[in-house]
Amino acid sequence: MRKPNQRLILTLGLGWAAFAALGLGLRQLLAGPSVTVIIDRSYCAPAQWQQLANQYADLYAQQEQQEITIAQVVYVSDLGQEIAKAVPSPEAVQALSTYGRSSPTQIQQATANYPDATLLTCSN
Repeated sequence: MRKPNQRLILTLGLGWAAFAALGLGLRQLLAGPSVTVIIDRSYCAPAQWQQLANQYADLYAQQEQQEITIAQVVYVSDLGQEIAKAVPSPEAVQALSTYGRSSPTQIQQATANYPDATLLTCSN
């Protein structure tokens, strides 16, 4: 026969474990869709880059409101693709420099690698 203290500790432990599992399950269930953002870093006029940065800021705000989750950000240029180590802030995206020509081949490859991604580009 178990001592009453052991039964109480076991019951409380199992209860907290179930509560934690339920919380994690609900968090996953209620989380917004996961989004990959592709940013074309080819040269943009400053006003166009500002528009692109504003579009990213809107996506970032949706993430802050837990409507979506930005899974990753992929930068594309005529030199290739680079995956950001962490999801950048809108200020960091706005501060990026643009360079080179737009590379339709690189953009097509990136959108093929991430078919459900959101593409932000100045060359529309």
